[in-house]
Amino acid sequence: MRALRNDVQREVDVADQRLLKPFERVQLWLSTADTLITEAENLVSNGPQQMNNLCLGGCISENCLSSYKFGKRVAEMLQEISDHKSKGAFEKVADDQPAASVVVRPVEQPVALESTIQKTTLLTQINNKFSTTPNDFKVVIWALVSKDYDVGKIQDRIGESIGFSETWKNKSVDQKAVDIYGILSDKRFVVLLDDLWERVDLKQVGIPKPSQENGSKLIFTTRYLEVCGEMGARKKIKVECLEPEKAWELFQDKVGDETLNSHPDIPNLAKQVAERCGGLPLALITIGRAMACKTTLGEWKYAIEMLKRCTLPKMENEVFPLLKFSMKSCLLYCCMYPEDYCIPRKRLTEYWFCEGLLNEFDRISEAQMQGDYIISSLLSACLLERGGEIGGEDCVKMHDVIRDMALWITRKFEATEDTFFVKAGAQLSQEPYVKAWERVKRMSVMKNEIQLLEETPKYPNLR
Repeated sequence: MRALRNDVQREVDVADQRLLKPFERVQLWLSTADTLITEAENLVSNGPQQMNNLCLGGCISENCLSSYKFGKRVAEMLQEISDHKSKGAFEKVADDQPAASVVVRPVEQPVALESTIQKTTLLTQINNKFSTTPNDFKVVIWALVSKDYDVGKIQDRIGESIGFSETWKNKSVDQKAVDIYGILSDKRFVVLLDDLWERVDLKQVGIPKPSQENGSKLIFTTRYLEVCGEMGARKKIKVECLEPEKAWELFQDKVGDETLNSHPDIPNLAKQVAERCGGLPLALITIGRAMACKTTLGEWKYAIEMLKRCTLPKMENEVFPLLKFSMKSCLLYCCMYPEDYCIPRKRLTEYWFCEGLLNEFDRISEAQMQGDYIISSLLSACLLERGGEIGGEDCVKMHDVIRDMALWITRKFEATEDTFFVKAGAQLSQEPYVKAWERVKRMSVMKNEIQLLEETPKYPNLR
């Protein structure tokens, strides 16, 4: 009986590893077998004592009666075990095909069309759709990646979706990769990876490469277009800026009804804040969450005033880490131009070179290549936008919210060597406070109406 029980249990364990659900009758048989084996072992251990209690001769004692009862129970047990063994010849212990394994995730209220939904919300909807829509996928896996991703943590999240035990997480990365590959290699699967900041090595994780032949799919979100290329994405969907009506819906959702209804004038002020976000989902979400607990008019008026000058600081943590040092400096340089200003690409690169921001080459003709690369990278990260042509030359421009974020960052650096002074397009008719010019290294007062400098400014650090 024990040998048969072990054989059946091994088959069930294999089925579990293949994500096949064992039949209930098999589970019940195993449970009954365990009970019978335990009782039989107890009978065997009590056997010698019961034999000693048997009476020799014609007398009948209490011990003797107990021994006869024991013998009768042994006979009954042998029959029960024999009967149960005959029921353990299973042709198969589980379904041949598993149902699609989908963990339904909480989803935020979607806003606008699917192409403009916040990336994580869109991916969540795709994940949950597999639980309600008939499909041929046997496994659906969700894993959050984020910045500075850890292969082992991604594997652990995949292992949870597959059904591996907690102790499985103690294995090495290589061992986990073998196990994950063994499960997914013969199945049609969907892997959803959220928030990629760089290329993820699928082979290292243990994910078989999806192809038309195996019918499996890999879907991921990223803030960086270059990651799409590095991951070999066949189709890319850009999250566009929202129309004013949809932007207001998203902002309301993040702020919450309790805050919006806390004062009759707050909804109008909130609309002004939402308008300053320019339809940019990241800004609407970040700033909306920051204002969710602001219930006084003073707080909202202060937010509007700050947004006229700069964006809220939390935006920096969402966007700035995307960039290498040279790209950060070049991005900050772009905020010196007025709002919605079309910047000629070639001239921008020349300025960067003269400012010492392009340090890979000594000649402007060669530096142009580095400048083009940086501009393309900033475009792919949606930190710059295409600005059409002026005089036959391609131009770029900065979204108002991104510019505000860059201005906020430059103000943060006022005590450092990268001090900026930016009053571009500020409609000034008189010179700014001259004393403020003394420490600056980069200054922009372009597109103003200043006709005359009343005092000769001192700017010894100006580049």
